[in-house]
Amino acid sequence: MSNRKFIRVFIIAFFASMLFIAAGNYIIDPYGFHFNNRYEGFNKHKPSFLSYTRLIKLYNADAIDPDAVFLGNSRILYLMPEEAFGEFKPATYYNFSFSSGTVNEMNDLLAYSIRNYNIKDVYYGIDFIAMLSWNEKYASTFDSVLVAGDKSMLIEFLKLHTSTQAVAESYNCVRTNIIDPEGRKVKYHYNKWGSRTNKWREMTYTQLGDAWLNGEFKRVLDTYRPIYNSNVYLPEYKKQAYISIIEQCRNKNINYTAFINPVYKDQFQLLIKSSAYPLYLDFLRFLASNGGIWYYGGINEITSDQKYFWDAQHPRNTMGSFISNPMFSDNKPSYVNNLFGTFYDVNNVEVLISALDSLRMELTSAE
Repeated sequence: MSNRKFIRVFIIAFFASMLFIAAGNYIIDPYGFHFNNRYEGFNKHKPSFLSYTRLIKLYNADAIDPDAVFLGNSRILYLMPEEAFGEFKPATYYNFSFSSGTVNEMNDLLAYSIRNYNIKDVYYGIDFIAMLSWNEKYASTFDSVLVAGDKSMLIEFLKLHTSTQAVAESYNCVRTNIIDPEGRKVKYHYNKWGSRTNKWREMTYTQLGDAWLNGEFKRVLDTYRPIYNSNVYLPEYKKQAYISIIEQCRNKNINYTAFINPVYKDQFQLLIKSSAYPLYLDFLRFLASNGGIWYYGGINEITSDQKYFWDAQHPRNTMGSFISNPMFSDNKPSYVNNLFGTFYDVNNVEVLISALDSLRMELTSAE
């Protein structure tokens, strides 16, 4: 074989091999980069990007070495509690909340935090929607044994379990434009305390104005209306997970504070008038009889003002001080009423129930 022919064959063979490897890598997708060719029993081994945002928080928390943690869902992410709450309760916080965070996941994360850090305070922004059966599709990403284990073992495991792309994008808190399994574009901005910085929402609002913001409010209301009027229930396993959170704190002498997150008045009224209302009262009585709850879920001048929300369910970080003031200040703010900024336990929860019943009667009679 002549040198020229050998070189030609070598080049063809080289590029053919590279093409074969690239095609195989795309089809097998060992690092979960592609969302359009993942199949059960073949290559669907890595978690979705929604899972990455959960797993990567365990990396970030290690850099903070927290002595106080926040638990919850996306509503707590936007509150940025490390700013508002720090004025009253100085501590090193980490926000373990994430989108559609389930009670079971929070229970696992708390076990992990207690085992690996000197946790003194736990704050849980619990929502009715998080306790309902509708979001059971968000199964826990975490293996409870693993999460309850040593952080060095877990972090080594995560290096194998997540893609390098996910690690880089989530750990460095950059903007992402990845399509999640439900076909939505993911745009997460986390700061080092685990909260969302709101940058992409601020930028979008600057570009598109009130028309976009009003559309966000309508979108959320349209999403929740069928949920609140469907055959949802409070699964027993979620109740048990919540009780486990309280017991973990009690066993380790950790201060535990739970609160109902504020929502925009239209979202609250939607719930009050829906068929899920009796279930909502059961939810409140359950929380009141298990450690008590700070209630911010109702209506006042704060929750009636759109400027404190990004949509009907996500408060802006400016809401944080309205939550922390009633909890920690000796002076009762003027905006506090029976439906916002009041603590309820088994001894006084019927005061809240009565206030809600009266409001429901008022709203329905006005229609």
